[in-house]
Amino acid sequence: MTCCQDKRVSVTATVGVAATPVEFEYRGHASLTAVGSVTRKLYWFEGPGARVRVHPQDAAFLDGVPNLRRAVA
Repeated sequence: MTCCQDKRVSVTATVGVAATPVEFEYRGHASLTAVGSVTRKLYWFEGPGARVRVHPQDAAFLDGVPNLRRAVA
């Protein structure tokens, strides 16, 4: 049984590290709603300059959305 518990611990540790949100900034003219390709979560950008924190698994997909850019700190 210890092998199963070891696997659960390693998966939990990996998820904790990968769960750091990525911030995106909208550079369009109106509002924008995007759907995460992995989590299927809706991300709503209210208007120009709006910043939204995105799940890291969705970040690569949102990199390809026009008028969205990763926010610079």
